[in-house]
Amino acid sequence: MKRAKVLISALIIAAGIFTYDSVAEATEGLENERDEVQSELDNIQSELSGAEAELAELVSEVEAIESEIEQIDEALRLNEENVEKTEAEIEEKEEAIEEMEDEIARLEADIEERMEHLKNRASAYQREGGPTSSYMEVLFGAEGFADFISRVFTVTQIAQADQDFIEQLEKSQQALDETKSEHESELESLEEERTELQGMIEYMEDQYEEQERLRQEVTVMQAEQEEMIASLVSDADDLEAREADLMNRIEEEQARAEEAAQSAAASTNNATASAAASSSGGASGTVDTIVDASQQYIGNSTYVFGGGRSQSDIANGRFDCSGFTAWAFGQIGIDLPANTQAQVQSGQRVSADEMQRGDLVFFDTYTSNGHVGIYLGNGQFLGSQSSTGVAVADMSSGYWAERFRGVVVRVM
Repeated sequence: MKRAKVLISALIIAAGIFTYDSVAEATEGLENERDEVQSELDNIQSELSGAEAELAELVSEVEAIESEIEQIDEALRLNEENVEKTEAEIEEKEEAIEEMEDEIARLEADIEERMEHLKNRASAYQREGGPTSSYMEVLFGAEGFADFISRVFTVTQIAQADQDFIEQLEKSQQALDETKSEHESELESLEEERTELQGMIEYMEDQYEEQERLRQEVTVMQAEQEEMIASLVSDADDLEAREADLMNRIEEEQARAEEAAQSAAASTNNATASAAASSSGGASGTVDTIVDASQQYIGNSTYVFGGGRSQSDIANGRFDCSGFTAWAFGQIGIDLPANTQAQVQSGQRVSADEMQRGDLVFFDTYTSNGHVGIYLGNGQFLGSQSSTGVAVADMSSGYWAERFRGVVVRVM
């Protein structure tokens, strides 16, 4: 009997040990599974953080593109107004030239009529014995000395009046010819300006189409990124639900055994941070003065053909490329002509390998050397672009790299 009691006690103890070990094994298995779920969840959350950062960049890029499109729209509107104004001036000049041509034709007819009159008078003199005979008849037909003197004066005045009248007509015709030439020269300049404006508008329309294409591409990428984020969020929700279920099961297993050590589940969040590296140019001084003075216009200006040549334009941030560079160098006491073709000739030509901060760099856009900016180093330049207004642009790759032909001018 005593031996049976000992055996029963041993069985009870063994059963307790077996129960504890079973619970411990079950708990360990659940915890391992939970660790796997937590690892998967950490990976998804890391992917989700990266995807959200990429999405934020895409949203920012879309906003920047839309801002550029708005600026191009504004620049197109202003330059189209300039075209309309120029065409109106051309129409006025053409009308003025037409009126002058009519006036010249009238004067020529008057001259021809007066010349014909003189020719007929000369022919009459010749038929009647020449002008001397006719004049003598007029003079000797006088009734007295006073009448004779009066007739001499009258004949002389008539001849002189004819000559003076013809000379006056010829002077008037000459003056009209000169004025017509001036109008024609102005008309030619206006037509050249119209051609240049139309070329600029075509160039800006190409820029607009390019920005629209980029916006569509980035919008598609944004939609794909949002879809991927939604999928990651769904996966994360599933894993979190699975993790919660595992935690409940672990707690239930641990509750079944008083001897089971209580384990606390700790979850850690991985935070990622990105540091932005900044680079700076080599030179300071005068170039930095230009950059500092230009800060007020970066992101706060509009490209307008012919802009930057009046205080009103400068106050409102309305520049074209050469107008901006002329204004910028004016801030350090260097006078430049407000024209790209003239600025090419304004300083010393240097090779692209030798260019440094502050050099003028030229690009072939709608015409040879049609755009100019100020080189800042590290493949960047400062200028007034049709799509952005005053901004820093990259000339080491992409659009501006394709249009840079190595034309560099040093003006300081």
